[in-house]
Amino acid sequence: MAVIPFYGAEDPVMFALERRAMDRPGHVVSALERRLPAEGLILDVGAGDGFTAQRLVHDRRRVIALEPAAGMVRPERALSWVRGEAEHLPFSDGAVDAAYATWAYFFTGGGWDPGPGLRELHRVVRPGGPLLIVDNLGDDGFLSYVKDGTGHRADPEIWNGFGFECEAIETVFAFDDLEEARTLLAFYFGESGRNDPKLEIGYRVGLFAGVSTGPTA
Repeated sequence: MAVIPFYGAEDPVMFALERRAMDRPGHVVSALERRLPAEGLILDVGAGDGFTAQRLVHDRRRVIALEPAAGMVRPERALSWVRGEAEHLPFSDGAVDAAYATWAYFFTGGGWDPGPGLRELHRVVRPGGPLLIVDNLGDDGFLSYVKDGTGHRADPEIWNGFGFECEAIETVFAFDDLEEARTLLAFYFGESGRNDPKLEIGYRVGLFAGVSTGPTA
């Protein structure tokens, strides 16, 4: 597969602002915490700079941060970093106890075929282990900045067809000040974001939860 070009490797300051602002209350991390095993080996697919993975590490839980872009890797974070792509995971069958991805690669956006990536998740996660994907749900204040009301959002029906249930999470983008909001919103949405910054913006997120069935032929 071709790795989607991602701005974070070239602009780590902007990426850090994004991850700090999105889901500021931590509702997504709390939902992942609730669904992941309390101990064992967890795979974060498309870990970015490790912002989320670092928050899910426990004394008995180790998180592998898998990231294809070298510029995203932050070795100062206490994670097990591995370079790799979602559709070609460099692990043996059943090597990990669970896997998740947060806004990492959009399986159902722009004609993306989720099949190869999902097959790899089923292969490397032990049978019965959770598979968790976080993505935008839309119909919220965040995507209202898009002029025609569209923008990337996941399709729950597609995920349901792959055996995943959707947990809707109501959270917010929250900023320290309006200049910080303007910086990120203009980056995302151009003039519509630059001209109407807000300290808090409603944000609907889907946590799509499935269970590994093991490798398939």
